[in-house]
Amino acid sequence: MVVILFSAGFLAAVLATRTHEYLTQYCRTVLWIAVIALVYNLVCRGYAMWYHPRWWFITDKLSQMIQIFILFPCTTLLFLRYMPSALGRRVLHFAIFLAIYAAFEVCLVMSHEIEYYHGWTFGWSIVLDACMLFVMWLHHQNWRLALGFCGLVTSLFLAWFHVPFDT
Repeated sequence: MVVILFSAGFLAAVLATRTHEYLTQYCRTVLWIAVIALVYNLVCRGYAMWYHPRWWFITDKLSQMIQIFILFPCTTLLFLRYMPSALGRRVLHFAIFLAIYAAFEVCLVMSHEIEYYHGWTFGWSIVLDACMLFVMWLHHQNWRLALGFCGLVTSLFLAWFHVPFDT
């Protein structure tokens, strides 16, 4: 339920602010974030760091798809569209989006709509969210640097959590 509400809220914000009109400008980054999320689902299949228990007709896979195809693209559009040019305001913008994602995670935890496994915790989710937001900005600025950063961060996460490649 929380995933649906947050996704609907972000979609409503995109539509209300007419940010969807900027999709062509940010399309590459929107797709990159979706690819990263899909790669997580592929690599961690059988060894998930988190799981969304079934809620009525919403399964873990459907929840992941809603996030990948609605929440993350809407977040990317809003995050990049309203990114300020001044460094201080940019840091504040980043902090606001990170706080929104932290609140999202808190709601998931409090409603028991997420379970953590293999050493993953709420704190790791916040670190991952911070990396995701940074990657959104970095990819929009320089996709080559974003590719390298993603490779490094992914390697560190895979090693830290001992993700097997044979599952």
